[in-house]
Amino acid sequence: MSRADNTQPLTVMGLMSGTSVDGVDACLARLEFVAGRLQYEILATYTQDMPDAVRSRLLKCMADKTVHLEELCSLNVAVGELFADAALGLMKAHNISAAQIDCIGSHGQTIYHWPPTERGKLGGTLQIGEPSIIAEKTGVYTIGDFRPRDMAAGGQGAPLVCFADLLLFQDETIGRCIQNIGGIANVTVVPSHQSQKQSEKPVIAFDTGPGNMLMDAAMTHFFQKAYDENGTIAAQGQINQAVLDVLLKHSYLELKPPKTTGREQFGAPFLNELLAEFPDVSGSDWLATLNFYTAQTIVDAYERFVFPVYDVAEMVVGGGGAYNDTLLNTMETLLKAGNRSIAIKTHADFGIHDKYKEALAFAILAWASLLRRPNNLPECTGASHSVILGKHIL
Repeated sequence: MSRADNTQPLTVMGLMSGTSVDGVDACLARLEFVAGRLQYEILATYTQDMPDAVRSRLLKCMADKTVHLEELCSLNVAVGELFADAALGLMKAHNISAAQIDCIGSHGQTIYHWPPTERGKLGGTLQIGEPSIIAEKTGVYTIGDFRPRDMAAGGQGAPLVCFADLLLFQDETIGRCIQNIGGIANVTVVPSHQSQKQSEKPVIAFDTGPGNMLMDAAMTHFFQKAYDENGTIAAQGQINQAVLDVLLKHSYLELKPPKTTGREQFGAPFLNELLAEFPDVSGSDWLATLNFYTAQTIVDAYERFVFPVYDVAEMVVGGGGAYNDTLLNTMETLLKAGNRSIAIKTHADFGIHDKYKEALAFAILAWASLLRRPNNLPECTGASHSVILGKHIL
């Protein structure tokens, strides 16, 4: 029986490290397609913390315009070993053998993302964390490097999680925005099944702008901490209107979907330029301003690109931003100010731990790739056609 003919449940592990570079999340799930719908069961989760030394090297590599080839190769190996350790950690913690896992899907660690600026032009992307090392150390069929195939077909190579969002969150009558707030914030607009059938509205997805990235960078700069827990410091500060006005003029916000962004546009160098321009703003005021800015860019993106076309009743928030009450409260206030009646939920309301949603998504992407099923959504990425993502390491 070929894998494409396999209709039995498969057990797949997803591995994910995002733009925050704080660790590798692993999620093991049993996946099966039944009567046209994905049936899933999360079996185990695990997180491998990112060693400070490796994180520092990665952040330096991402920030520098040039990097020594030896350092890049060394990091590819080090991150590959770290991803393998995350997989092995899950297996050991839950007494699961390699024979019980059909495959591992690894996103890798994005070092640089260069999306195409116009149709007909190809972009490029680089994720490191050698999947061959994962396959060798775990003894499990491994699929990695998902983005390049979409970009070869003219796409942005992102967002890819929207494929999983459609399978996980589409409802018969309720339209939803699946809002991830990681380092970068991105949304998948999932119309209700009825709406999609009646009006043929496609699923769309795009990066709304910065998520936690700018706030985390400000926390490191002013308070030597990785993040603003629960948005506590932001809640103590005041929004600086002059800074906010400059932030809201960022050219990315004007672009129409499909579009993606990353550390290249909203990383530490961008913040450092602003810090130099506004040296007298206090740390807490910076956090308040950046927190509001993140909420504003998300809601503005909905007002421009979502609400005029889609009937949305729920926003499902995931990623680190789901734990930032100040951010969520600001988003809710902005939505109400625009007379938008939208219920804000988290992935936990659907039985998915916010921390492991993206790892689950890459398990789903790997599952589809293993079955030789197209797993990009061209209407989201801008690709010219559907393709099967992922490089397979037996």
